[in-house]
This record gives sequence, structure tokens and C-alpha cells, in this order.
Amino acid sequence: MATPTEITAPLHFHTLLKTHTYLIADFYATWCPPCKQIAPIYNQLSTTNSARGKFVFVKVNVDEQRELAGQYGVTAMPTFMLFREGKKVEVVRGADIRVLRGVVERVGGELKEKAAKGEEKVEGKREEKPSAGTGGEEKTVSGSYGMTGGNHWKMSLH
Repeated sequence: MATPTEITAPLHFHTLLKTHTYLIADFYATWCPPCKQIAPIYNQLSTTNSARGKFVFVKVNVDEQRELAGQYGVTAMPTFMLFREGKKVEVVRGADIRVLRGVVERVGGELKEKAAKGEEKVEGKREEKPSAGTGGEEKTVSGSYGMTGGNHWKMSLH
């Protein structure tokens, strides 16, 4: 499993948001004592609950990513936001370990339950997981992104 991904740009955040069923973001500041206190717990939760394409943990430094902090109305640190299919569904303000752990374990349990049943929900349809050797290999996609007129980002995949 993985440690949290440090967000380097708004496009980075939005790409991960669109490519994972669940995303949990830790909006933090390097100068914030409660952020430093809860960081090891968040890292441990990420290590035990991350699931490629399904559940990703990210860290957003509010001083470096002011646009994202403003877009999501972050006014206190740390603030944790859970997104499902690109939509914000839950917010945990402050270093409340019990509540944060509950949110993460609930999502992790839901994903494990779906995996045990051998099904995934994709765009409202049931889809059986492919068995080994049935063409269920991962594929690599290349792409590019850049600015278009009016300060808008455009991404194209090949």
C-alpha cells in the first residue's frame, strides 16, 4: 500500500480525484502543531487502506496550494475532506483521530466488502472483477496537458 501523495498543483489534485472512487485530502500547514501531531496517524491509515484506483490519500499544503484551499473553503488546519466519485461527502475539521479513523475505516470496510463479493460499481453498473489471465491487466495511458485560452487547463489522453 502507499503513503499519502503530496499534491503539487491543482491539476494533480483534480486528476487523482477523477481517477479514484474515493479520495481523502489532508489540508495542512507545515507550521501547524496539530497537523504535525496527526500526520503519523494519517500516514498509517494511508498505508493500510489505500487501494489503487479506489481509495487514495493526499496531502495538500495550504500555503503552497492556496487555490485548492480556497476552492474547498479550508479555514482551519488540519481539515480532512473525503470525496466520493469527485464530490465532497464528508469533512473532519481539526486533529480528531477518532473521527478521522472512523471515516477511513468505514470506506476501507466498504471497499473490502465489495472486493469480497467480486464486484465493482462502475457508472451505475455491476461489473464482475476479471479473473487472473482473462485480460484484466492494467494498461498504461499516456497524455499531455497544457493551458488553453482563459487560464483553463486541458488534458488529453492517448
